[in-house]
Amino acid sequence: METIPFIEFSLYEMFHIFIFWAFIGWCIEVCWMTLETGEYQNRGFLNMPICPIYGFGVIMVTVLFRPLSHTVFPLFIVTSVLCTAFELLVGLGMEKLFHARWWDYSHERFNYKGYICLKISILWGLGCVIVVRLVEPMVEKVVRLMPVELGLALIVIWSVLIVIDLISSICAVNKLNNRLKQIDEISKVMLLSAVKIGENLSQETLEIKEKYDKLAEKADEKTQSFKEKYNHYISSKEGQSKFAEIKEKYGKIVESADFKLSEWKERYEKLINLRDRSVERLLKAFPYIRSTSYSESMEELKIRIREINILQKRKKSEPEKLLPDDEEKEFSAEKKM
Repeated sequence: METIPFIEFSLYEMFHIFIFWAFIGWCIEVCWMTLETGEYQNRGFLNMPICPIYGFGVIMVTVLFRPLSHTVFPLFIVTSVLCTAFELLVGLGMEKLFHARWWDYSHERFNYKGYICLKISILWGLGCVIVVRLVEPMVEKVVRLMPVELGLALIVIWSVLIVIDLISSICAVNKLNNRLKQIDEISKVMLLSAVKIGENLSQETLEIKEKYDKLAEKADEKTQSFKEKYNHYISSKEGQSKFAEIKEKYGKIVESADFKLSEWKERYEKLINLRDRSVERLLKAFPYIRSTSYSESMEELKIRIREINILQKRKKSEPEKLLPDDEEKEFSAEKKM
C-alpha cells in the first residue's frame, strides 16, 4: 500500500489503526462507566463497540507528534492540549448538529462550561504518552503483518457496518428530538390551560372577596335585610333559574377543560412511557446528556426511563414481591424520594 507523504501511513494502515483504537476506547469507556455507575453501559454514539473519537485522536496524535515520541514531558503537554481542544470541538460540533450536550464535566473541578476539564485533560496526556511510546509501534507492526487480502476484506465489512450504524444512530437522535418536542409542546399546552383556568378562578375569587369585604365594612342593620332579600331571591323561580343557568355554564366549561386536559395527559403519558431501545441506549450511554432545546422534557424522560428500568430489575430479582398493580405506586414512591 502506498504511504502518504509526511503522514507516513497508507490509508489502509490508518483505517485499521483507527478501528483498533476506536474499539480500545470503547472498552476504556465501558470500564470507566461501570466503575462510576456500577452497571454495564454500551458507550459511544454508535451501537457498535467502537468510539470513533479515540480512533481519530490516536491517528492525529501519532501523525503530528511522531518527532516527540522519544520524549515524555513535551509529548505529555502537547497531546494534553491537542486532545482537550479536539474534545471541545467535537462537543461543540455535536451540540450544534444534534441540539444536545452528550457529556458534561460540570461536576468536575476546573472545567470549561462542562465540555472539558483538567482531570480528563491530564488523563488524555498520560494515555497518549503510553500509546505513542509503547503500544502504537506494536499495533503498526501487527497491521503490516496482516495479509492484505484479509485486511481489505475487513475494511469493506467494517465500512458497511459503520455506515449502517451511523445512519441508525442519527435516526435514533432524530426520533429522540421529535419525541422531546412533542412532550414539550403538550407540557406547554397543559400548563397554559391550567394557568388560564387558574387565572379565571383567581379573578372570580378576588371579585367575590372584594364584594364580601365591602359588605363586611357596611355590616349594620342592613345586613339582616340583605340576607332576607338574598334568601327570598334564591328561593324564587327567577333565582333558581339564574343559579341553574350559571351552574350549567360553568359545568360545561369545566367538563370541556377536564376532557382536553385528560386527552393531553394521555398523549403525554404515552410519549413519556414509550419504549424505544435505540433511544434508551443513547440515554444510557450518555447519562449526562442534556437537550439544548427541551431540557425539562429530556430530564423527565430520563427519570421515567430510569424508573421503568428499576421496576424491571426488581421484577427479575423479586418477581413474587412486585405485582403488576403496584407499578404506579412504585413510580409515585420513586418520584417522592
